[in-house]
Amino acid sequence: MDWMLCVRSYIKVVEEGSFNGAAYQLNTSGSAVSKRINWLEERVGVQLLKRTTRSIDQTEAGQLFYQRSRLQLDQWQSLVDEARSIHQTPAGILKIGATIAVGSKFIVKYLDEFLRAYPKIKVQLQTTLPGQMPENYVDVFISRELEQLNSHSYKSVSLFENHAEFFASPSYLQKYGIPGSTCDLEHHNMLIWGERPVREVKLSTGKRITLRGNFATTNPEALFYGAKCGMGILLASRKMLEDVIESGELVQVLPEITADHRSVCAYYPTLEYEHTRTQVFIKYLKEKLHDEQSDLSAPQLPN
Repeated sequence: MDWMLCVRSYIKVVEEGSFNGAAYQLNTSGSAVSKRINWLEERVGVQLLKRTTRSIDQTEAGQLFYQRSRLQLDQWQSLVDEARSIHQTPAGILKIGATIAVGSKFIVKYLDEFLRAYPKIKVQLQTTLPGQMPENYVDVFISRELEQLNSHSYKSVSLFENHAEFFASPSYLQKYGIPGSTCDLEHHNMLIWGERPVREVKLSTGKRITLRGNFATTNPEALFYGAKCGMGILLASRKMLEDVIESGELVQVLPEITADHRSVCAYYPTLEYEHTRTQVFIKYLKEKLHDEQSDLSAPQLPN
C-alpha cells in the first residue's frame, strides 16, 4: 500500500474528524480510508486513533505523528513545487506570518497585485501577537526587528525603516484643540497600544515621554477605530493608516516628532535551498516599498 497516501489519509481523518469526511475530501470510500489507517498503524507499530461508535480521537502517539507528518508533507510538497519552479512560473502555497496589524493593514494591500503577477502561487496568511512567531511553519515572517530570534535558524532582509507618528481625527482636534508640542500631550487623551492605559516612548529627539489615556488595547483594529471616532490621539505607523489618512478620517499632529524607530524585516528559515516563491515575494515587497518612498507626503492639518 502507498505510504504517502496512507499518511495523507490519516491527516484528513484528523482534520475532518471522521473517516467519511476524509473519504469525501479524498474522493474515495470510508472503508478504503479505514484500511489505510489500519495499514499505517501496523507499519508504525502503535495505535494512532481511538475509535468509538460516536467519535474518533488521537492517541498521544497519534498527535505526535500528525504534527510531524503534516510538517513533513508540507515540506515535501514545497520541495516538489520548488523543483517545478526552476523552469516554470513559481508555484505552490506561500505561507506568510505577520503580527495582526502588519497582516491586516500592510501585507494584504499588496497581495492582489502579487497574486495576479504569479497566478500559480497561493497565499496562506497567519497572524500573531506582537513579538511572537507563528506556532505553525511559515515560509516568511514580516515583523519589526526581533531581538531574540535564532540567527542560525532564520535569515532576515530589511524591508523599510519604520517609525510612529501622532494622528487624530478632525472632530477630536476641533473639540480639544491641536497640540503644539509634546508637552501639550499631557492635556490630551492618548489611545494606548498595550495592556495598560499608560506607555513610555522614546522620541526622535531622544526625549522620553509618558503617554496616558482612558483606552488601551492590543487589538489594532479597535485602536484605529477609536482614533477615527474621535476618542483621542493615536501614536502609530503611517503605513498602517494610509487608507484613513487619504480619506481624511485621521490627520497628523506634531509632524516634526516621531517615535519608536525600528526596522521592519522579512524573516525566512535557513534552508539548504531557498524557495523561489519566498524570494519573489520579498523582492516584490521591496520594489513596491521603494517605489512608494518618493510618493510619501504629510497630510495638512485642518484650519
